Amino acid sequence: MVHDGFALDCPLDVQRFIMSDPLEDEADSLADALLAGLARPIVFVDLETTGSNATEDRITEIGVVEASTAGIERWSVLVDPGVPVPPFISRLTGIDDAMLRGQPSFESLAPALAERLHGKLFVAHNARFDYGFLKNEFRRAGIAFRADTLCTVRLSRALFPSVERHGLDALIARLNLAPEGRHRALADADLLWQFWQKIHALYSQDLVDAAIKTLVRRASLPAALPEGVLDALPSTPGVYLFHGDDDVPLYVGKSINLKQRVSAHFSGDHRLQKDLSISQRIRRIECRETLGELGALLLEAKLVKDLKPTHNRLLKGASATCAWQWLPGAHAPVLVKANRRDLSREEHLFGVFASRAKAHAYMRHLADEHDLCHATLGLEKAPLSQGRGCFGYQVKRCRGSCAGIETLAEHAARALDALEGARIVKWPHEGPIAIRERDDESGREAWHVIDRWCYIGTCATRDGIAPLLADAPDLRPFDSDVYSLIAKRLATEQLQWIACDARPAFHLVVQDAPARAAVVVTQQTKRAVKRRAPAADQYALTF
Repeated sequence: MVHDGFALDCPLDVQRFIMSDPLEDEADSLADALLAGLARPIVFVDLETTGSNATEDRITEIGVVEASTAGIERWSVLVDPGVPVPPFISRLTGIDDAMLRGQPSFESLAPALAERLHGKLFVAHNARFDYGFLKNEFRRAGIAFRADTLCTVRLSRALFPSVERHGLDALIARLNLAPEGRHRALADADLLWQFWQKIHALYSQDLVDAAIKTLVRRASLPAALPEGVLDALPSTPGVYLFHGDDDVPLYVGKSINLKQRVSAHFSGDHRLQKDLSISQRIRRIECRETLGELGALLLEAKLVKDLKPTHNRLLKGASATCAWQWLPGAHAPVLVKANRRDLSREEHLFGVFASRAKAHAYMRHLADEHDLCHATLGLEKAPLSQGRGCFGYQVKRCRGSCAGIETLAEHAARALDALEGARIVKWPHEGPIAIRERDDESGREAWHVIDRWCYIGTCATRDGIAPLLADAPDLRPFDSDVYSLIAKRLATEQLQWIACDARPAFHLVVQDAPARAAVVVTQQTKRAVKRRAPAADQYALTF
């Protein structure tokens, strides 16, 4: 129970200590004893920065309180970030561009600062933030920096489990800390030293040491997650979801080993801003187990489209609007809209794109790669003077179909050959199919229902297929993500499937590894799928 910042289910003597400071000489005596008993020096660190992005923003002030057997040493410095300080940051910290003008750069401070921090326990509030900023600044200065870190947010949560708030302002109120200022680096670092003294006065040395040992060993775990959360994760295939405040989805991922993959998010070297941002915002981890890898891939694609997590890139299937179609006998392709036709039933389609601009960018790139004519392809206006040729022909990037040098049929044949890798294979079945995924160890099965390259859902038995199809919408837009997942396996694996509208008779029974899915395909389909160009995939989503 929490009241006025106090944990009322703490022992009475702890409550009395929190509500009334010890005498000054007692506090000095405690500090002296703590310093004398330190096994290694500690640095309490706080930074002020131009923002929250450790890879793009910069440090403006560093504050360090060093505790060692020699005593307490305080050190701070303003840093010229090389970029303007945003007005809202200046209002918060009082640090503006005028204060930083003429101050040393981080690069000039880096060697001495690295020496000051070397070999010492790095203590900070929300340590991933400060440590991440320093690692990136040191890296830009050409210095590899590593330290054992301890987060005081997590330490407060470990020692005061019944208290809800563990921010620095909450610690000030709950433990009667004495701030000399807020949102300045040295003043905030000094608050951490005060917090350190308070917890040692409240609890036994053994209890505090045990908590610290656990937290230093798991220092990479985000501050808002409870201890043991990673240990509770399954080591099975599936999908994981990171949730933030109000359970907002931050990120969806998949793995064949959920525990290993989730742990890897929080054990990186702080170079990726996405991982650092997730660590700062995450409040809950959710796992949804699947029988195998294929189920995890399909579920991940569905959840990313449905939930639109803030840190996932939008998948292709969620934004596919058009594709190129090159009909037999035509000299150039036409761009067709995905919402006006069923792409899964069409033939002679190439690539699926999020916009007309991306489709044209892909075709221009392909033309440049293969000396194709932009004018003949309809990407630019035909030359006004007959026989002169397009601009590409004049600079020898076109073989002259626009000038009568190369026939239109020859040009079309070369263009179609270049496009072949991006061909969209027509759905090869009369209706839906169900792909079986099986775990040989447990004997369990999963049935993934696919229709016209769209994922309908997964059920545990064949009896669940009909209800899935009955609940599925009649209008199913072409899903290029599912197409990529399934079509690849048509060419590279043997997926075991049944037609959903026929009495089940398996076409193949091939299972050479636990939880491996496989499909039966005709030789014609296999040949078509094998002709695949990575470039088309790239332009479809990333332009």
